[in-house]
Amino acid sequence: MRKLIVLAFVLSAGFSSISGQSTSSTIEIDDKMQPGLRIELASNTDMAEGTLLQKLKETGYKPETTGAMFWKRNTKDGFYVFNGVQLPDLNNEKLDLYFKVERKSRKEKDISVMSMLVSKGYDNFISAQSDPTTFAAATGFLNGFVANTASYSLQQELLQQEKDLADAEKKMEKLQDEDKSLRKKIEELNADLVNNRVSIEQQAAEVAKLRAAVEALKQRSVKN
Repeated sequence: MRKLIVLAFVLSAGFSSISGQSTSSTIEIDDKMQPGLRIELASNTDMAEGTLLQKLKETGYKPETTGAMFWKRNTKDGFYVFNGVQLPDLNNEKLDLYFKVERKSRKEKDISVMSMLVSKGYDNFISAQSDPTTFAAATGFLNGFVANTASYSLQQELLQQEKDLADAEKKMEKLQDEDKSLRKKIEELNADLVNNRVSIEQQAAEVAKLRAAVEALKQRSVKN
């Protein structure tokens, strides 16, 4: 729990240094500049991609169809493409969303830049001027990634800690079983040791008896 609190503080500190708002930008795809949006996220690219899938699922979209990584195969010039997504603020209008997730820089590996393009089909990318309503809905959708990334990161940290706890408990149970087994062996060895000492005493008595008999025969032989 303490680790989670520390993580939450670190994440909140990271987000305070990032605006948390997407910005309009021209983005290159297939050697053409298209209108789109960009946002910085205080997370590495794996967390940002995980948040992307989580956000899409919240809209009812199912990005995974045949495997956990299947969605990564549907790409266009480095963009993940999700066709037929319905944003909450629009009246069930289906859009094609293009996302690219990149590390901000080599030094800032824990900050990701997410680029987003919105198309109404056939690479018909919209802008704030061509379709202000849809573009505003897309902007709100992308802005929601900041809070979702923090939540997703905490969830992943919790899942990892639960896994570590389960592994530690499993290892402890194994050690406890080994301890019982070793104690049982020690008890058996102690019993064998006691029995062996009794046998030694009995054998010592037998040896002493036979030695005495030998000595007696020697004495008789000398006299004769």
